[in-house]
Amino acid sequence: MSYSQAFQRVIVAFSTLLRDAWAGVFALVFAKRPRTLRRSFAAIGSKLDTFFSGVWWWHARRYMMEKRLGQALERFGDNSIAARWVTERYREMHFAVTYWRSAPALVRRAALAAREAGVSVSDLRLIVLNTDLRMRRNKVFLRRSTLMRVLSAAFATIVCVHWVLMNCLVVLALGAAWLKVLAIVCIFVVYATLYRGWSLFGYRAIAAVDRSGNLLDQVCVQTQNAHAADPQPTVLKRR
Repeated sequence: MSYSQAFQRVIVAFSTLLRDAWAGVFALVFAKRPRTLRRSFAAIGSKLDTFFSGVWWWHARRYMMEKRLGQALERFGDNSIAARWVTERYREMHFAVTYWRSAPALVRRAALAAREAGVSVSDLRLIVLNTDLRMRRNKVFLRRSTLMRVLSAAFATIVCVHWVLMNCLVVLALGAAWLKVLAIVCIFVVYATLYRGWSLFGYRAIAAVDRSGNLLDQVCVQTQNAHAADPQPTVLKRR
């Protein structure tokens, strides 16, 4: 047996294995109830959001800051400047883990006030992740970007057209029908995964601003008034 024939047999065996594996997966998935299927897709989407948003990075930083906080409390005491500085940094990391991004103190206060006012955590995460809730001249405001809407629509159109073209290339190529179906499914999985990550910074963030924008504007005004009435805290600097 030549090397080419052996290689062809390996390819055929591997393709058969993939076909049987996908058939088993689809049989298992479609045998479940629709509610279970929706929960499975929701869990997969949540895991993808956790990966693409970089929450794992903030988890690592919070863990490191927690270690430093324990060392500062043990070495300097809970009333020391060092312990207060590390505590503030730990609060910032904890906020980043919850809302997917770090933010200045006044923005954090506005986000927490918005959560108490009824804004959903999912909307706040998308808004904080895209820095749509930001500060300017010591004032918190919600950014509404018209350019981002245009770019989001343009990019979504490009991705959809490219996905359709890839499927057309697969359909028009020579090969077995089951292999084409497998290729189309793989292309869909890849594009759906990448599109899920991009949507965090695209249309989902825009939709979050549209849903919760009015309430967030009110919260920003209330937070600013409360901040102006409070005495200005002393800024802690690391030595």
